[in-house]
Amino acid sequence: MAGARKTRREEGEVRGAILGAATTVFMTEGFSAANVGAIAKLAGVSTKTIYRFFETKTEILTAVITSYMEVMLPGLDAYEVTGPDGVEPTLVRMLLELSQYGLSANGVAAERLAVTEVMRVPDMIAAYYREGHEQVIKAVARWLKRQVDAGYLAIDDPQIAAAMLISMVFADLSRASLVSGEAADPAEIDRWITAGVAIFLRGVALDHR
Repeated sequence: MAGARKTRREEGEVRGAILGAATTVFMTEGFSAANVGAIAKLAGVSTKTIYRFFETKTEILTAVITSYMEVMLPGLDAYEVTGPDGVEPTLVRMLLELSQYGLSANGVAAERLAVTEVMRVPDMIAAYYREGHEQVIKAVARWLKRQVDAGYLAIDDPQIAAAMLISMVFADLSRASLVSGEAADPAEIDRWITAGVAIFLRGVALDHR
């Protein structure tokens, strides 16, 4: 039994090394230019070992994004509200945490990678948005649905509302970072999120209808 546990731990460590190396290679070389040999060399494993875990390069990318989401999304699901007055400040805090991922230097680099590869590798773009952006929208939608169920907000479709909210607070900041190549200023992020949440909540407040 101890040997089995050790094997599983070693397998996890190897897989983690592969994903860490893949992240670096994808970010520095681009997805289409990256090759499994470079990932294997950086991870300190053979290409045969990589193919034992993943069949394609797109599968590696999907696993990279999924592992990233596994760290981020539980944090978003943990935000609790105890009364209607807590909705706005809690939503601001949640989106500020989200900005630390999406608008960070790594987040900007990932977005630039997606934009660069959009025409050349459609499978990569589909994986990027399916496993990343869409999962974030679902997490925010779950949070909004909990506030609707608690009687704090009036939203017919939390999924659509979440997508609109994320676009409202992040789209222009993300676009500016793509152009400049630099992460957004924290004070500017705070200003956009605070203002965006205030505008959004005016439209979904119970007394609005």
